[in-house]
Amino acid sequence: MARCYRAGACEVRPDERRVLIGGQPAVLGARAFDLLMCLIEHRDRVVTKDELMKWVWPGSVVEENNLTVHVSALRKLLGPQAVATVAGRGYRFAMALRDTGAEPLDTPAAAAGRLNPAPAPVAASAPGDIELALPDKPSIAVLPFGNLGGDHEQEYFIDGVIEDIITELSRFRSLFVIARNSTFSYKGKAVDVRTVAKELGVRYVVEGSIRRAANRIRVAAQLIDAPTGAQLWAEKYDRVLEDIFAVQEELTQAIVAAIAPQIESFEFQKLRSVRAGNLNAYELAMRARDSARRADKEAEAVSHDDALRLATEAVAIDPGCGTALGTIAYLRWRQVWAGAATSVAEVIEAGLAAARRAIATDSGDHVAHLWKGMLLLYSGQHAAGLADLRRAHELNPNDALTLSLLGQYEAGAGDAQRGIRYATDALRLSPRDALRWSFFNSLAWSHFFAADYARAADAAQSAIGEAPRFYPSHLCLVVSCVGQGQIAKAKTALQVLSELAPQTLVARLAGRWNYADAVLVQRATTFLRIAAALQAASAADGLQ
Repeated sequence: MARCYRAGACEVRPDERRVLIGGQPAVLGARAFDLLMCLIEHRDRVVTKDELMKWVWPGSVVEENNLTVHVSALRKLLGPQAVATVAGRGYRFAMALRDTGAEPLDTPAAAAGRLNPAPAPVAASAPGDIELALPDKPSIAVLPFGNLGGDHEQEYFIDGVIEDIITELSRFRSLFVIARNSTFSYKGKAVDVRTVAKELGVRYVVEGSIRRAANRIRVAAQLIDAPTGAQLWAEKYDRVLEDIFAVQEELTQAIVAAIAPQIESFEFQKLRSVRAGNLNAYELAMRARDSARRADKEAEAVSHDDALRLATEAVAIDPGCGTALGTIAYLRWRQVWAGAATSVAEVIEAGLAAARRAIATDSGDHVAHLWKGMLLLYSGQHAAGLADLRRAHELNPNDALTLSLLGQYEAGAGDAQRGIRYATDALRLSPRDALRWSFFNSLAWSHFFAADYARAADAAQSAIGEAPRFYPSHLCLVVSCVGQGQIAKAKTALQVLSELAPQTLVARLAGRWNYADAVLVQRATTFLRIAAALQAASAADGLQ
């Protein structure tokens, strides 16, 4: 009798290499089916990634991303909880099955033989023969740029730019980036982005062109939402070719820093219209992050129970989901920042636990290091917190948010000029970023710590212009006005601050800040107390 596994409406028929859902054949690629059988046959234990790679791709060297894609395909077909991720170990099949018979596989060799049966190996399919399932997180392919100048010597420069873009995008662990070897197979071919997206299993495609004339070069790039063909972002870059490697690095950084925030913003927009019950782990985490980000901008000191619930549900679906764990760390930091934590110590520890778990799963996750650092800073562990912020920037120098926050806290630790440079670079790096108001806020505080109160007030006003209810910028405006001797203006700004964040105002008047340099904290506290008429204006003498 032929083998058959059943779980609810799902039926797996190994001998026919088919999966039926509700009696109807389901679309599932050959490798995904092999992966499913490995997990079913060893459902009594956790199967390591190395084992799965060996059994599903015997004798081949493939990237781990391939495994992630096929796990995602199984979850989309069978349900998000069908395959459980065991952090740092591997995967386990989590559905209850009824088995009509057959012995389990007990060796890698037997598994390979069962999953790739005689009489002959399956011939390799052409890229267009199989439509790959999309990964859980945003997926992107960077196609080789067109050489509009026709100069074949220019090909090396063009290829170098594309390779660097792919490498740098891979630093964003929230993205699934197709490797160079796959995308370069389209080099020199006229392709439709929708066809490419189906063949590579991606949602987004980057394409562009490079033209050189004498010592000048023009690069045009665009980001496309492949299913609709809609252009989400486009930009042109003109550069003088004095140092070819410097230009290559500059172009790469500019393009990557623009693409990542555009994808995140588009993902947020899509998720706002989807029912929560239909979201996977990544999507649940991103919806939670979107909710908190918008609350940041509005400075709402409210409970984030719903956002935290969504992020916690994501971890329940996929315990190793770095996006979900990083989002929990961020949400916990935000509770402390917004004054919504009933026990600051407990909330910080819960956030640190999530960040450390994410880092244990993926030490290159810059987001986890970022929020771990911010939580440490808010717990008074300034040296350790700053070290994690620096590590986050090292891991992903293309993330403008990380760069701006690092700048603010470098300045707060006494290196104001470095802080100004970092915050300015963040604005230059991602000039159309949805978080630009936050970058202006970091710049404002960096200027304040440098005792450049006029520039601090200007930057604070820029932040307020884009996020009128973001209270840290109002706080910086108050103390910067005092620094300029504009006490009446400071009192007016203080009134707005007291309406937006009364609890924060009380804490800052008492000298509770989150910066390392005690002299800078004393200056900020004194200036704020002068604005609140708790100290005479003369108290600022010698501090300015």
